[in-house]
Amino acid sequence: MKRFACLAAVLAFTAGTALGQAFPSKPVTIVVPYAPGGGTDTVARTLAAALSTLWNQPVIVENTSGADGVIGTQRVQRAPADGYTILMQVNQMILHKGVGGGSMVDDFRLISKIQHSPLSFVVPASLPVKTMGEFMAWCKAKPSECSWASSTRYGNLIGRQLLAVGGVTDAIPVSYKGTAPMMGDLVGNHVKLALPAVPTALPLHRGGQVRILAVGSPQRFPALPDVPTLIESGYPAVQGDSWYGLMVSKDTPDAVFNRIYDSVKTVSKEPRVLTAIDAAGGVAIFGTPDEFRADVKRELEYLNPIAARYPVQQQ
Repeated sequence: MKRFACLAAVLAFTAGTALGQAFPSKPVTIVVPYAPGGGTDTVARTLAAALSTLWNQPVIVENTSGADGVIGTQRVQRAPADGYTILMQVNQMILHKGVGGGSMVDDFRLISKIQHSPLSFVVPASLPVKTMGEFMAWCKAKPSECSWASSTRYGNLIGRQLLAVGGVTDAIPVSYKGTAPMMGDLVGNHVKLALPAVPTALPLHRGGQVRILAVGSPQRFPALPDVPTLIESGYPAVQGDSWYGLMVSKDTPDAVFNRIYDSVKTVSKEPRVLTAIDAAGGVAIFGTPDEFRADVKRELEYLNPIAARYPVQQQ
């Protein structure tokens, strides 16, 4: 019996190894659950090109947007758990409920974070404020004009927390289904504050159309060395970061999962990948699956009490 058990174990190991070595034997799809042209889409396409070269197989980027990223996420959940359908998601997904009632992220195996960039707190260039403190004072003086915008559930939650900490109780929240219309209305002075990730606001900031008052990271962001953090601005209780990460169905076989992770680790050193991330205003991470999950756990420990205190409506 022991001999047969050992033989079975060896065969299982050999089969798993062969499965990993054979992957991929057909085209792979990276699902981006947001509209084309955004930061996730740009980075996903650069990764897809690099992985396609490495694997000698087509890697297709599929944009499946809607419901704050949930529709595309569910598209990956319904796909076979064979590694051929990969999800590129952002951290707002951890605020959505998954199949088991916990965070949606629990329904996936986390491969690697790809990049991160902080939330930015942005006003129209024409608004006569230079700091977060001045913005809060302006809102208190003109509550009927103080509108603020978010395009994700995550941004909405952080915005509510920030305004509450700043003592602004009458600000008017405006929700958008995408960052492009939100930033268009900000440039047009139709809303007075928006909370996009830095890559979205950076070109407009550099072009003088908007002004980034602060960033949500613990330290100043390399692409914006002259912009203070919320901590430096007097709001240490508030933080906001944005990351992109790759994940697959939680039932994906170990051999396939490891093959994907090893491949992502390999292409993470390619200049074209790093250049694309840097050009988009992000900082490359490419950590391990364990580091990814530990980061998500810490983030949920921070966000859950805030979500309970400041309920956020679905976008």
